[in-house]
Amino acid sequence: MTGSTEAARPLDGVRVVELAHWMAGPAAGGVLADWGADVVKVEPHGGEPMRHIWGSMGANPDAPNGAFTSANRGKRSIELDVRSTEGRDALGALLERADVLVSNLRPAALRRLGLAPDVVSERFPRLVFCSLTAYGWGGPDEERAGYDLASFFGRTGIAHEITTQGQPPAPLMQGLGDTFAAMTSVAGILAALHEREQTGRGRFVETSLLRTGMWALAGELGVQAMGGRPRPPYPREICPTPMYNSYRTADDRWFYLVGVEAGRHLPRVLAAIGRPDLLEDDRFASARAISKNRRDFIPILDEAFSGHVLAHWVEVFDEHDVWWAPVQTPAEVLEDPQARAAGAWVQIDGVQIEGRPVESVDSPIRYGGVARDVVPGPPRAGQHTREVLAEVGYDDDQIDALAPATKRT
Repeated sequence: MTGSTEAARPLDGVRVVELAHWMAGPAAGGVLADWGADVVKVEPHGGEPMRHIWGSMGANPDAPNGAFTSANRGKRSIELDVRSTEGRDALGALLERADVLVSNLRPAALRRLGLAPDVVSERFPRLVFCSLTAYGWGGPDEERAGYDLASFFGRTGIAHEITTQGQPPAPLMQGLGDTFAAMTSVAGILAALHEREQTGRGRFVETSLLRTGMWALAGELGVQAMGGRPRPPYPREICPTPMYNSYRTADDRWFYLVGVEAGRHLPRVLAAIGRPDLLEDDRFASARAISKNRRDFIPILDEAFSGHVLAHWVEVFDEHDVWWAPVQTPAEVLEDPQARAAGAWVQIDGVQIEGRPVESVDSPIRYGGVARDVVPGPPRAGQHTREVLAEVGYDDDQIDALAPATKRT
């Protein structure tokens, strides 16, 4: 780690080399950069593929790449052909002074680059090497490719468990599992850095989309492992937990009711809909009774909630301390005052669309005393090649030979 006279962010002085592409690996590096690490993103000439898919995601083609920005802001970028001997030598020079290597390349690709875990440990003993793959090291599917749709959602059981019985698998958001796996990787990296403070040695840190997805579904998988059978999702009209269900209002808005504890929450909900008399109805006397008689209870709630617009229920729910949340669109999340108060958005320095600042979702940890209103954007591909190579001892002629696109003018 490097010294620093500025105690602005917890990871100031930590040097990270990121050999990763698409979302999961870069998002892990992005969190480290958000928290102060100097992250050098190693890209092929022309940049990694995530830079070039923005239009296919329904985005404004005139705007910056929002997905790439969220995972790569604040990094430095260097273009290297790591398949060449010269490129691998340059990568090795970067790793000599780095604290962390983050990669989501498959195991065979890492081995071809001389980055097998045992080789890295011997050559760079203080380096924390984090490998994030689809299915993990070892086993029959070690080399199987997989984005989060396959490895995080499909293979782990998540897609099955959130799909209504008899329906095709639910459509899922691209990149959602990647961000879970990225934060899991960051946790492993930080633990290994802490250990290094005591031992002086780095460690190989491994996670995968598969393992992260299984951890996310640990409750249901635990039921299965202990001889039970996870309860499949039901249509909302016959949901076994009517107080933990979705409902529609008169203006065709949806919200989630989250009254988990029937004894605590049922009186509030019934007071809110003007039906406290139902507390005396034996059909709804307990959580078990409500579940048994859900075909009677859910229509009562449906009728009540469909009688007024969402704005009405916002006031009524607050008055009666009902636990709930709206089902919001991305446009509504952008304007949500609570998200803004919680520090969920940052402005990208120097970038505007139609005269207004461009914003990006911040990583979900806020540190006291650290102001993050405006942050650097992502680098251009190869933007810092000369700068970074010079830092590890390359002279101008060597840089010209290695990275001709950056030649001096």
